[in-house]
Amino acid sequence: MRSPTLIFAVAGLALGAGLIAFLPRDALFSVSGQHDHAAEAAVPGERWACPMMDFISKKPGDCPVCGMKMTKVTAGELSREQQRRMDVQTSTVTEGPARSLIRAYGAVRYDDRTLQVVIPRVGGRIVKRHNAARHVGTLVKVGDPIVDLYSPETFAAQGELAAAVKLGDQPTIRALADRLERWNLGAVAKAILDGGGPVDTLTITSPFAGRVVLALDGEGDGMKGATLPQIGQEVKADAPLLRLVDPSAYMLVIHVPESRAHWLTEGHPTRLSSDDKGDLPDIEAIIAWVAPELNLEIRAREVHIHLRDPKGRLLPGSLISARFQTALGGDLEVADVAKPETWGKFPLIPKTAVLSTGVRHVAWRVAERQRDGRLRFELAALALGPRLEDESGNDVYVVRAGLKAGDEVATQGVFLIDSQAQLAGTASLLFPKGAVAPAGSHQH
Repeated sequence: MRSPTLIFAVAGLALGAGLIAFLPRDALFSVSGQHDHAAEAAVPGERWACPMMDFISKKPGDCPVCGMKMTKVTAGELSREQQRRMDVQTSTVTEGPARSLIRAYGAVRYDDRTLQVVIPRVGGRIVKRHNAARHVGTLVKVGDPIVDLYSPETFAAQGELAAAVKLGDQPTIRALADRLERWNLGAVAKAILDGGGPVDTLTITSPFAGRVVLALDGEGDGMKGATLPQIGQEVKADAPLLRLVDPSAYMLVIHVPESRAHWLTEGHPTRLSSDDKGDLPDIEAIIAWVAPELNLEIRAREVHIHLRDPKGRLLPGSLISARFQTALGGDLEVADVAKPETWGKFPLIPKTAVLSTGVRHVAWRVAERQRDGRLRFELAALALGPRLEDESGNDVYVVRAGLKAGDEVATQGVFLIDSQAQLAGTASLLFPKGAVAPAGSHQH
């Protein structure tokens, strides 16, 4: 049998639940007014930021994290003190020709157009080397001896000529003399005709003047593929014996970056300088050849410049700086740098004024200067042309749209101005339509 106490308790709970179900809602709960989101809506372009913590609010007050009083952030508006702290600087957009200085570097090598090769017409074995065959870089004059060659073939021809002279056989004499002449041994033939006897060793001389080199860059196997004549070496007829180049003629091989590869053409003037000799204004340097394709390994275009240096300041292998002054026409195509009338004119903006994501480009333009020193900036989306460099190394952009000559833009402190706009929720580099909170979110 159930306890009376338990029965009364259950009955009391049931009765209380029934009474509560029939009571009006206002008798149990105090209903406050609706949450006014409109009252919390921030003034466009204004936010309140904690100076200590990473906390942004739409209304003033104390930071709920650290308790510090939050400060007002207004997009694009800076007081005189804020400008000083942010080191904000401005510049006026100018208009002018799109002229740029292209800088490139290259190495000097001998001009391969002056290459001369000493080739003996007879074979034999080297029994002696003269100065011309001992060291790379030796200067050789016309007629200087190179090597002494033991040549059985030549010895036999001399003997035949001497015998023909004794017999007075003029046809044979002429034929043998002509053969020795074709071998570049006219002096040997003359000695036999003058009554001398045959010799088994002859001296090979140089028919050219120049500096001794091995192999030029890019020729055959380079330095590994050529050597100086050596004693005991077997020399074949019509095989190269010695290589000579003009000691004052050089070729400069430079590589122009891909971004500027199409700005240079044959005949373009060049200014040169080196680390040890400085500027070389007296050396005339003109582009002689431009590669029709890019070097895929270094993403550059090869350019050749032929030049002469009678003063001997350049050395093969020297690193040389080349500077090319270029200009663009109104269609942003390469113009004749020597004809200013072909140059185009564009608004030009310092590189430091541009913020870029790689796809979107913006600048902060001065919209208003107030009497109390305040500056108000507005965002300007840009369509940019090529980047240009002047003689001082300053970079400017060609502006195709977004700014005009005479506009004033921020050139320092630009990122801070843009960050301020992001904090205030207005348009900025990363948020073209403003950093708006997602729909349905609740932000204080």
